Amino acid sequence: MTEVYSYRAEIGANWKLFIDAFAEFYHAPILHMKQAVKDEADKLAGYGYEALHYDLQPPHSMISSWGGMAPPKDLNMVKPIERVLRSGLFGPWDQPDIDGLADDQLPTALNPTGFHSWGQDSFEFFPNMTLLVWKPGWYLTYAYWPTAVDKHIFEASLYFVPPKNARERLAQELAAVTFKEYALQDANTLEATQTMIGTRTVTEFPLCDQELLLRHLHKTVGDYVKEYRDASAN
Repeated sequence: MTEVYSYRAEIGANWKLFIDAFAEFYHAPILHMKQAVKDEADKLAGYGYEALHYDLQPPHSMISSWGGMAPPKDLNMVKPIERVLRSGLFGPWDQPDIDGLADDQLPTALNPTGFHSWGQDSFEFFPNMTLLVWKPGWYLTYAYWPTAVDKHIFEASLYFVPPKNARERLAQELAAVTFKEYALQDANTLEATQTMIGTRTVTEFPLCDQELLLRHLHKTVGDYVKEYRDASAN
């Protein structure tokens, strides 16, 4: 997968906040889908959300999720340009031929539950890298580079099998620009969160059972900081 689209931006939020936002998927129907098709977003919000699988391999972790249908079951769920180019946020609808894998065969470690509506797996490599593999046959990476307590550099790259024709190229480009728009939605909310945290009005933040990777990240960071402080004290 050597066809690559990359983005880089300075974000006004702590690096851990950004990882927190990408380490769970229940926000997608509420934050992202309402920007696309309201009726479908309302339907998904009514269903609720729960991940398929969690795996902690300290200091790393992963989460497996349903979703990411490409193509969608109902074409009215997506915008006209997505129907024309057969692509969108979940990537090109037509799965590419991937060397070494038969049709519908997945690499080892993906979709560990074997769920029929599996959509993506996200692997969090401590301290600052995410690898997100999508069912339609592509993947992306995130890197978070702290520059201050309330700023970091966010880098994202999308990887595809090289297109064979103009239509496949346009499908990949649509996925890339669509991803950028949704990343901007995430960045906007997190910069607002950082502003709130800076006031120190709220000092404790309860986490739900689904936020397992968030708890794991902050516990791991806390352990590393404690180890450093203990060593410095000695």
